[in-house]
Amino acid sequence: MGGLRTFTGLMRRLRALILRSEVKVLGQCNVCGECCHDILLHDRGRWLKSERAFRKLCERKPGHERFEITGRDDWGHLVFRCTLQGADNFCTCYEDRLPVCRTYPSKSLYYQGGWLRQDCGFSFKATTFRDIIMRSRRGRVPKFDEVLRQEQNKPGNR
Repeated sequence: MGGLRTFTGLMRRLRALILRSEVKVLGQCNVCGECCHDILLHDRGRWLKSERAFRKLCERKPGHERFEITGRDDWGHLVFRCTLQGADNFCTCYEDRLPVCRTYPSKSLYYQGGWLRQDCGFSFKATTFRDIIMRSRRGRVPKFDEVLRQEQNKPGNR
């Protein structure tokens, strides 16, 4: 299943390259706090799969100790939660957040095949091939006033 996430990410990057259109992050935080749970961390382009890799990340990038391992996902990646989230769902060290928190949700999440929860206040908006096709079709559809004029000018409609 880990291959599905990789494949999805590759297809998203390919589509963005072909259509010359980057994904947009829309919306705003609704302070549900869910982004502080079920976190996947990556280091040097790889999702963390071992406690050893997590310890190395913490050594290289202090501050990541704030995350604790809560389990694994279906693909074997370590799942984390932030220990600095308060009972009110607000960050207890907001001014000192790590880049992964400051930029959430980042475009890289989308291009790595990730997704956002349905109830997240943010969403990704990417231009699709269907969008391009529909735009080109709209240009071919005559405007209503032109169609009405043609109908009015037909014999028997005068």
